[in-house]
Amino acid sequence: ELPTHERARHQQLGLNSTLYLPLLRGDACVGVLVLGSKLANGFNEKAVALAESFRDQAVIAIENVRLFNETREALEQQRASGEVLAAISNSIADAAPVFDTILVSCERLFAGKVGVIDVLGADGLVHLGAYHGERQGSVQPVYPHSAGADSATGTVLSKRDVVQFGNLDEAPPAARRAFEAFGVEAAMGAPMLWEGRAIGAIWVTRDRPGAFMDKEVALLRTFADQAVVAIRNAKLFNETREALERQTATAEILKVISGSPTSTQPV
Repeated sequence: ELPTHERARHQQLGLNSTLYLPLLRGDACVGVLVLGSKLANGFNEKAVALAESFRDQAVIAIENVRLFNETREALEQQRASGEVLAAISNSIADAAPVFDTILVSCERLFAGKVGVIDVLGADGLVHLGAYHGERQGSVQPVYPHSAGADSATGTVLSKRDVVQFGNLDEAPPAARRAFEAFGVEAAMGAPMLWEGRAIGAIWVTRDRPGAFMDKEVALLRTFADQAVVAIRNAKLFNETREALERQTATAEILKVISGSPTSTQPV
């Protein structure tokens, strides 16, 4: 009358009674404490009560580890955000140092193999903004490429949301070829948007198949937003500098005109 699993335990280990105690965290079962005996009816009420106390201690240990790891992850994420914000404040005219800081943080927090920031150029093509990883020689020929829905970044920009491919079979053909050039098995990308307009995407990848967790999705969105700030800062700074240079040039010419009313040569 034993279930198949219990019958196998009886045959393999010689057990004639077993005791299962669920490890509960709220309404969720996070594990099971299993005890076995070669005796039939091997667990009386006293034994069950003792096992329950051990079960409760195991739950406390698991919860302590979970809270510690969550706290550590939160601190690491805060530190990474602080590093990116520092890079933004120290590099107003150039987004490249900010991109590098973001990708270094991605490698650390996502345990990633490759980090990529793609930028949508004025020509409508996807250009490589920053890259961290191996296979540089294989990656460079991939760019620039179309921003169509067949590409990875094109998919992200068309959906206006985070997209992940748990394995290469889920990716469109052009995206799959690019991931193969990168030497990765799974990837997640977040769009970089400014006032509803697409300006690029940020990618993290891994060399093993599998989905990314919800907290990783949220973190990548944050990095994408920070990358957008860096791009906009650099654009606004350079536009302001160019405008000031034009104004300065115009003022210099007007000054020469007013100082040379009898000859056009100085002007």
